[in-house]
Amino acid sequence: MPPPDRLGRYTILSPLGHGAMGEVYKASDPALDRTVAIKTINPALLAGDELRAEFLERFRREAKAAGRLSHPNIVSVFDLGFDDATATPFIVMEYVPGVSLETVLRENPTLPATQAMEIVEQIGGALEEAHRHGVVHRDIKPANVFLDERGRVKVGDFGVARLEGSDLTQTGVRVGTPGYTAPEVLQGAVADARADVFALGVLAYRLFTGKRAFGGTLPESVAIEVLQKEPDPPVSVRPELSEGLSRAVLHALAKAPAARTPSARAFLDELRSPADMATRTERVRPVIREGRRWLTVAVAAAIALLLGLGAFLANRALTRDQPPTAAAPPATTPVTAPPRRVASPPATTPARLESIRDAVKEAEEAWRAHQEDQQGQEKGPGRGKSEEKGHGRGKKARPH
Repeated sequence: MPPPDRLGRYTILSPLGHGAMGEVYKASDPALDRTVAIKTINPALLAGDELRAEFLERFRREAKAAGRLSHPNIVSVFDLGFDDATATPFIVMEYVPGVSLETVLRENPTLPATQAMEIVEQIGGALEEAHRHGVVHRDIKPANVFLDERGRVKVGDFGVARLEGSDLTQTGVRVGTPGYTAPEVLQGAVADARADVFALGVLAYRLFTGKRAFGGTLPESVAIEVLQKEPDPPVSVRPELSEGLSRAVLHALAKAPAARTPSARAFLDELRSPADMATRTERVRPVIREGRRWLTVAVAAAIALLLGLGAFLANRALTRDQPPTAAAPPATTPVTAPPRRVASPPATTPARLESIRDAVKEAEEAWRAHQEDQQGQEKGPGRGKSEEKGHGRGKKARPH
């Protein structure tokens, strides 16, 4: 079925994808002259007057809840509308040019530990903000996480995924995604923030190890593993990971909600535990190199200033030391004017010139030492093959 030309005031540009809820389109907002993403609702979900009224009410409530969220790692919700011509309700969201995390993992199953940590931290920050406003995502998975053109994480479908709740299962809408749905939700309980923490733990397991925490080819077999299987510790799958990180991921995957990490903030705190700081220092090496670029600029500016000052003072000293040249006597006038006094600049002693030369020499030596250290760091660990390819993000993701 071809996409509509318009939805409300928005001009449809192209389809972006589809899911259980409906279609997603790239569109243009002529009023504000910006590109947006529009998510529609599948008409099959609106069959029956009673269900239609209930669904649309929840649709409006959840869209407004998502619209209250303001966070750099959350896809913003701009508008909620209903197109009379097609009888289609829709949500207008921020358009994120980039690539989904699912696409990145499909092309690069194992990411560098540094990149995996950055992604998990940004998703965790988004969940923390949502939970603080009482919004539960219910469908955290790689397909709902995007990397924009700058490599920043954007989590989509906040509030919208909550519409796929357990009270709508009779219409055939699946709760969450197999392998990422918490055990209590599979057993019929209402999802809360701890269900999102479980899904984040599953996603973190995949990012850090390159493997799925729960396998299976059919949704039923995956659900059985979620309910019964204990995943292998991440450190046993990827030995370069720390024990602390491995324990934090397994804690988030606890079967019982009461035994699970209680919040997204607590999960991030466990990942950043003091016992893991030595490994964390190695992970943030690209940030350290960025800081060294500023140090390079600062050292260069200081050396240029010292060199310029030294040359200026040396030139002034040489000029004063030169003997005066012979000149014709000044012409006299009938009235003798008093001699004019010209204030001379303070004398630059040899000791002062020597101290300036020493300062310049020390700055030059510091610069050479810094250059050698910079070259050594660039040739050392942290610049492997995977980093040169943009941390394994695929062709469309920009490296740091």
